[in-house]
Amino acid sequence: MQVTKITSFIINKKGIFFMLISSLCFASMSAMAKDLSEKFSSVQLVFFRSAVGLPFLFTSLWLKPAVQKGGKLYFIILRGILGAFTLYCLFYTLEHLSLSLTNTYGQAFPLFIAIFSFFIFPTEKLSRHQIMYLLVGFCGIILIFRPETNGTLLHHSTGIIYAIGTALGYIAIKEAQKYYDSRWVVISFMGAGLIASILSLSFGTFTDLPNSFLTGKWIAPSANEWLLALIMGLLALGVQYFTTQALLNEKTSIVGAIGNSSVLFSILIEIILGHGFPSPIVCLGISLVVYGSYQVSKGD
Repeated sequence: MQVTKITSFIINKKGIFFMLISSLCFASMSAMAKDLSEKFSSVQLVFFRSAVGLPFLFTSLWLKPAVQKGGKLYFIILRGILGAFTLYCLFYTLEHLSLSLTNTYGQAFPLFIAIFSFFIFPTEKLSRHQIMYLLVGFCGIILIFRPETNGTLLHHSTGIIYAIGTALGYIAIKEAQKYYDSRWVVISFMGAGLIASILSLSFGTFTDLPNSFLTGKWIAPSANEWLLALIMGLLALGVQYFTTQALLNEKTSIVGAIGNSSVLFSILIEIILGHGFPSPIVCLGISLVVYGSYQVSKGD
């Protein structure tokens, strides 16, 4: 009987189910990256993340060629630059902050989308309710932005920049997908991330500079570490695939709300790994960010 109910839910609520799987993939990928960051620089993690996904995407395009208008190459270039920058921010923040905090900063992107859309697109308006929930979300950010107890000012600032980059990336995706197949949009930021990480690793490896946001020394992975990097890249592809399927089967606002479950999965993974539960203040901040982001993305 219980199995029948689960099967019925999956069939009738495919969009929600797909987004839950996407969130679990993202939280698992982040946890794996957090573990790998103990040995590898954040720049090398960007390389792993980008290098694994590209062959699968090019194979997909070979098997099923893209049907698209084209003609707006600058959208693809912009998406690539923003995507690569966001990957740098994600893995650098993961290296220095907890899994749940990093993913909470990431889930704050709807707050910044609302603000940027208001200034970029003349037709986009913010209602009084959205403004109120923007303030709620930013209050949550203030509560988790605590460099004195977890990480430094730079690390938390990178987390916020990660959310800003994600927001700008989503806006670029929205415009680019009007002219290009979604796979080319994904390839643009993976390709930019691969090129940028190779340059960063080359520069870091052949100089005496320490590992930083922009540079890192190449460390040869063992066979097991290559396997973990492969799994991390496949989980990242899973995030892209299941999010796309969710959007095809459910309303955007609902998909956005379910996407916040990645924060809950992150907290659960941290508990399972023995890292403990976040402090009450941080939990309150996380709740405000998630709730405010959901309400802003939902609209009136």
